[in-house]
Amino acid sequence: MTKRICIAKIATAHGIKGLVKLHVFADDAQLANGTLFTGESGNKSLSLKLKNATAKHWLAEVEGITDRTEAEKLRGTELYIDKSNLPTPDKDEFYIADLIGMMCFDSDNKEVGKVIAAQNFGAGDLLEIQPATNFSEDESFYLPFNDDTILDITDNKITIQIPEGLLT
Repeated sequence: MTKRICIAKIATAHGIKGLVKLHVFADDAQLANGTLFTGESGNKSLSLKLKNATAKHWLAEVEGITDRTEAEKLRGTELYIDKSNLPTPDKDEFYIADLIGMMCFDSDNKEVGKVIAAQNFGAGDLLEIQPATNFSEDESFYLPFNDDTILDITDNKITIQIPEGLLT
């Protein structure tokens, strides 16, 4: 089965003619133009036609949706594309989704934990890391994804710097 990556999420309806507002997670918004899957697996899909960008969203027309009531039912729908349809990243680039499951080490090569998710709550990307001492999903911490905390990413590990006071 081909891996899928979530590239957009329907935020809400817009207007009375069935348009929706999209949160687009891809650098190239045009990836959300066309047929997208509505799950990480399965064949359910929606066909979208991007209209224009607003301050925070893209407006899109969904094939077969012609009124606000039907558009509202799509609120929260995540939209996926097969990873094989994405452009190949350059040498120093990667997809955030590829970091999930990678092990994190400090600058002394001591194992810190494993990336279990990537989030963005509005202030920037965060990696959710499950500490190596307890691989229970009940305990984790968020590490900002920036040059100060992410020192290096290779094919099989991430070298990190935990800011002082983050884990105390």
